[in-house]
Amino acid sequence: MTIAKVSEKGQVTLPAAIRKKLNIGQGSYVRIVASGKEIRLIPETKSLSSLRGIVKINGEQDFKMIRGTAMGEVAREQTERD
Repeated sequence: MTIAKVSEKGQVTLPAAIRKKLNIGQGSYVRIVASGKEIRLIPETKSLSSLRGIVKINGEQDFKMIRGTAMGEVAREQTERD
């Protein structure tokens, strides 16, 4: 077990051994999941930008609105689980 100190800004530094083991480097993303009194960090293997262009669409899209809707749904799902 490793202990890390939380900074004034709420930041935590992941120890180098853990970053190396899980292949987490600069610019990597981790999913933060709060469950009860625990927090889990889950490395994301693909960035959202890597998914750009895989779904074909017709016409213009309001991505800010779509992103806001998706984030609201995720928050609601997390609240329902807790």
